[in-house]
Amino acid sequence: RLFALVLRIPGNASVETEPLGGVPPDDSPITPMCEVTGGRSYSVFSQRMLNQCLESLVQKIQSGVVINFEKTGPDPPPLEDAPAEALKSGPQPWHCCHKLIYVRPNLKTGVPIGHWPIPEAFWPDQNSPTLPPRSAHPQVRFSCVDAEPMVIDKVPFDKYELEPSPLTQYILERKSPHTCWQVFVSNSAKYSDLGQPFGYLKASTALNCVNLFVMPYNYPVLLPLLDDLIKVHKFKPTLKWRQSFENYLKTMPPYYIGSLRKALRIMGAPNLLADNMEYGLSYSVVSYLKKLSQQTKIEYDRLIVSIGKKPPPEPGIKVRWRGGGVSLAQRRDFIQQLQSLSGEAPALPVELNPKEFQGFHLALLNKG
Repeated sequence: RLFALVLRIPGNASVETEPLGGVPPDDSPITPMCEVTGGRSYSVFSQRMLNQCLESLVQKIQSGVVINFEKTGPDPPPLEDAPAEALKSGPQPWHCCHKLIYVRPNLKTGVPIGHWPIPEAFWPDQNSPTLPPRSAHPQVRFSCVDAEPMVIDKVPFDKYELEPSPLTQYILERKSPHTCWQVFVSNSAKYSDLGQPFGYLKASTALNCVNLFVMPYNYPVLLPLLDDLIKVHKFKPTLKWRQSFENYLKTMPPYYIGSLRKALRIMGAPNLLADNMEYGLSYSVVSYLKKLSQQTKIEYDRLIVSIGKKPPPEPGIKVRWRGGGVSLAQRRDFIQQLQSLSGEAPALPVELNPKEFQGFHLALLNKG
């Protein structure tokens, strides 16, 4: 994410009052660039505003993933005690939000662990030598139809807190911690434009945050099947159950195979998936992704090593104070000195005080 502090602090004392509320975004070309990355710009008019922005930025330095949340379908029915502002028609700020989900590192390993991916916006073609282009940030659509949150024992899921936004504020104001809104990625399914749900948005029980639950793809179909496998069939599936499971696999994007295989192993049913099931990608794409993964690890290790090293000092002349002298600003003939510098009066000998510049480093000209 890109954040920009644009300094608009005047050179003289301003008589204009500072804007009320938060720090406004700046009216400059850097602002659209910040917004497209999930960040923002700050138009700073005073030292106090600068300190306020720096404190805000420190809180935003957290690991996570930027997601573009966009509403699909109609708005939810208004609450009985909803204010008049909530009944307005037309586009609302919460309909589309470009915000972060916090990805917390694992307490033991220090590395984030996720069980399920966010679906791609395409169905993989095994004959294609390349992957289609995609947005840097996932485009996630949410439906405002209330659904029942689904979680069953032994089936892993991922839970990510959403950064505060108009969307989280709207969900929390509805005070419905026992219902959820399903989320989709368009074109992720083979025969559906909207795709199948891969998780849901839900307010926490304490109504202090909103979480994104990432589940197996089309979880409303898979979770009841796995629940029956555990409780009814005691991990001994019948022919009818296997047929239902095979039908589900046909609707699941093939790149979920690895995640599903790990989840079944955790559950205690490692033999449900055949070892030769394809991931749906061509050999050239798989080879490219492996090579990219290796390059990423090498670059990551190189970066970690470089952070611990101090850069070599650049050659230069260090300014030292040898005592004595009065600051130019403290001289009694300060006005005359200014006039001589501006050409309004004869030049006077200027005795600068090096103490004002101690610690400065004068760079040497590059003779090459």
